[in-house]
Amino acid sequence: MKSPIRTLVHWSVVGAVVGVFGACGGDDGGGVAGNQFGGSGGKLDGGPDGSGANGGTAGTAPIECAYGDTKCEGNTLKACSLDGTWIDSQNCPFVCSNGACGGTCAPGTTKCKLGGEQTCDATGEWQKVSPCEFGCDSATGACRTGCNAGDFHCNGNEVQQCDAGPPSKWVPVSPAVTCNASAGQKCDEQTGTCKSLTPIGTDTPTGNYYQYAVFEKDQTPFLGGYDVDSIGDMIYVNRGGTYLDVYKVTLLDSDNDGKLEPDQHPDNPNATGPIEERKLEFIKTLTKASDNVPLGSASHAEIFAASEDKLYMLGPSHDGVISEYLMGPATSSVMVQPSSAITLSVMGFGDANGVWYGGGESARRVYSYHEPTKSWVAEFDYPNLAGSHMDGMEVVVAPKTGEQYVYVSDMTSDFIAQYHQEETGWVQANLYQYNDGTGSPVEGFGFGALNHFWATSGSYLYEVGGGEIQEFLEPCPAGKQVCGEAGQTCPSGQVCLNGCCEGIR
Repeated sequence: MKSPIRTLVHWSVVGAVVGVFGACGGDDGGGVAGNQFGGSGGKLDGGPDGSGANGGTAGTAPIECAYGDTKCEGNTLKACSLDGTWIDSQNCPFVCSNGACGGTCAPGTTKCKLGGEQTCDATGEWQKVSPCEFGCDSATGACRTGCNAGDFHCNGNEVQQCDAGPPSKWVPVSPAVTCNASAGQKCDEQTGTCKSLTPIGTDTPTGNYYQYAVFEKDQTPFLGGYDVDSIGDMIYVNRGGTYLDVYKVTLLDSDNDGKLEPDQHPDNPNATGPIEERKLEFIKTLTKASDNVPLGSASHAEIFAASEDKLYMLGPSHDGVISEYLMGPATSSVMVQPSSAITLSVMGFGDANGVWYGGGESARRVYSYHEPTKSWVAEFDYPNLAGSHMDGMEVVVAPKTGEQYVYVSDMTSDFIAQYHQEETGWVQANLYQYNDGTGSPVEGFGFGALNHFWATSGSYLYEVGGGEIQEFLEPCPAGKQVCGEAGQTCPSGQVCLNGCCEGIR
């Protein structure tokens, strides 16, 4: 960062003036010694002609930098002081890069996460969780190298036991036991048995979120449909199990304050004000027949957008299969093929651990896909959220903390429940509610545009977010440092507010 011109001019003038006086040595050697601003010194030890030949030398501490500049030396953040020299600003807790502290972890460290091992890379960011064959040791934060005789293990839905070896290995218990995931059974590693799931959490709200854009069929560009996802500013909707409609949403500065404020809402204490207008633009329709889109049946086939041109769908059959669709070449291929069929309507992908999650409608149940055994595994049930059945699910990694959350909703309720997997199992982190002015049901929802959730109901496409739920969905603004739960501390003169450093250093 460059200094204001007037600061440089000021010091240059001072340097010139001092330099003039420094050049005028007296007969008694009383000239002013040279200094960091330039000019040669007077006669310090008395040259015979008063020329200062034996006087001070040219300045030895020239201006090194412009005030306000920063740089990194190792893990130390340096700042340019008022006198143009580098001084230590702070020791970065994780990494120093491009003149700023950054990262959320110390490079090379590991920790246990989601049942596996997570490693911090050279940039100070946690990488995707790697599975551990013998589990992760919380004391060391690393995968164990073996198992102990008598230990149990869940290989998908199959119960296994430790053969200590050496080498250690897992073997099926005898007689063989395989848990029935579709019936709500889950393998228990503590007892080596199948346990029936019971709902986790309560139906008591802990926070709020709000409804923003509402696009109605026949009144807006929205053509209707069920099951939706979004990425960037693009929105994808399954219409009738036959058409894939593509839209683009744009946020407008409708309050004319020169800022785009997606979270602004009259009832939102964190961003109070009028709702900014959203513009929905219809882009195109792709068909199941002509464009090879592997759409499943309407209201039973969620979409996941990995990029603007790569989509994943629960389809074309209603049997737990997930297909990948590439829009450019209009080709599809099966990516998830369970060994036995299971009825799923909603799904999401966990970026933190590379795992697919799914849910049905008849039971409020979340499953994960275990690729080695090609099976869907029952993870947890959640309580009745004042709705007729489950009909919404998404998996989002909180950008500020790197924690992964599963969000679920019922079809006819105004709740979104937030779940998190800890070492001891699944917990309900929060339950959020909002006031729906349209009375629209949830027929699938997805996370994306404007860092909000988007839901469909057949006749409506609508957007929800903001409030307390937004803390887990929103990254820090450009130039703002992550702090708080991520472990980062703010520079001097800044405070940690909602997970981001605020203030002027």
